[in-house]
Amino acid sequence: MHALHGGHSASLDRKTMERVIQKLDGLSRLSGIPQLQRSHPYLPDITRDMKDHLRQILDKTSDLSHNQYLQVTVNSLLSKTVQCAEMVKKEGAAARRNLTKLSLIFSHILSELRALFPGGRFQGKSYRITKLEASKFWGETFGTRYLVRWEEFRNRLHSVHPIGDGPLESALRSTMDLTCNDYISVFEFDIFSRLFQPWETLLQNWMLLAVTHPGYMAFLTYDEVKEILQGHIHKPGSYIFRLSCTHLGQWAIGYVTSGGNILQTIPHNKSLYEALKEGERECLYLYPNGLSSNPDLLALTNPTLNTVVQVTPEQWELYSDMESTFELCKICADKEKNTRIHPCGHLLCDMCLTAWQKSDNTCPFCRTKITGREEVHIAAPSEVELPSSLPNTADQSDNDNAASNTWHGFTENVDEEEADWIRNRPLPPPPNAPSISAHHSSARALPSTPSLDSLPSTPRTSSVPWAARFSLPSQRVQLRALDVISRGTSPCRPPITRRT
Repeated sequence: MHALHGGHSASLDRKTMERVIQKLDGLSRLSGIPQLQRSHPYLPDITRDMKDHLRQILDKTSDLSHNQYLQVTVNSLLSKTVQCAEMVKKEGAAARRNLTKLSLIFSHILSELRALFPGGRFQGKSYRITKLEASKFWGETFGTRYLVRWEEFRNRLHSVHPIGDGPLESALRSTMDLTCNDYISVFEFDIFSRLFQPWETLLQNWMLLAVTHPGYMAFLTYDEVKEILQGHIHKPGSYIFRLSCTHLGQWAIGYVTSGGNILQTIPHNKSLYEALKEGERECLYLYPNGLSSNPDLLALTNPTLNTVVQVTPEQWELYSDMESTFELCKICADKEKNTRIHPCGHLLCDMCLTAWQKSDNTCPFCRTKITGREEVHIAAPSEVELPSSLPNTADQSDNDNAASNTWHGFTENVDEEEADWIRNRPLPPPPNAPSISAHHSSARALPSTPSLDSLPSTPRTSSVPWAARFSLPSQRVQLRALDVISRGTSPCRPPITRRT
């Protein structure tokens, strides 16, 4: 295969793939070299796994010549394996650091290969970006493309999020291009948009966290974090953070405890800003890289109103016909939906999702792996007008809609799967069997509307008694125990007994 020039590449053949696999096999046999640390990313283990995955791809791909991603990646691996082979011959701290960085790059390439070629079969065109606004940008800008040259990507992103020139652009490129091949893949964009969410202030977040924050460390490993923090061991509250090399798309924070220990943690279900502020309140993250004070991250609070999910008339009728409502959580049937799961977009209440994730990290409706969540507000059709401070997508241009705070996607799939959920399981009684009035009073009143207690009986506040709703004939429904929340003493749902 010839080198890539000007965005065009020669076709990839099986002989070139075999050559790359052979070079990776040679690196996987390295052992006993002082420059190689045993902890992740351990070069022999990574190159062995990459060799096996490329072999799997080779066995399951009949035509290699038309896959741009493989062409770019194999070309990149050819040069990087040569660099590694030369680096292992050198001694000293610089050689060790460069070899560790190359090991991290190989680790990123392996993660990308597994994401775009699960099981060895190419799925790049159907890869789902986690954050909905980022997914919309990529789909509207690049369609089903899965790899874009940096120059083109930079120009397209600049139209939505202005990018400075010179060193700032170079810094952004080095942050996004995890595999260091001068391209941005759909996988790399997914990782970047997850790390520096929310979308509305994406580059501002990146500036505050990865450019100006003294606690950020790029291309760092677990062991290197320990080495750096060892220099601040007598200053509890010292901390640094980095991209997790074992869980791409998440942050890892290392810090010195009050007892003089060094711990590292990966915050889940929260942004880095929230994790850092929470750690500051608990006196865990006080001194970034040992400096005397924390930088002000107030701009990362993003004080916009919750994302609004507008209920359509069709959704209203569908759930009314089933004596249910779109707004109520279909897990507990008691609280309003206020949380959206990423990437599938299904809705439920925060309490139920928290309880569910203690034993299962897949969506309870469609079994998609949960990669994140966001707070939302459900607005019924013709019942409430959106506050004037919320964007009106009907009156905005396409560019405005791309950055809008209102989302209307995934409605058909949500309806179909959620409706099937309702039809195939009985609704459980709410905790402590509250009365209808108690149920109404627990619901959050919508802005600029009377309280729900004062509303007349409508499909939203069904007149069907609670007792009747929860004593449906057993032949009408089928209970699938594995499809509902763990039956412990969860505060959001009582145990359910299977009927025979």
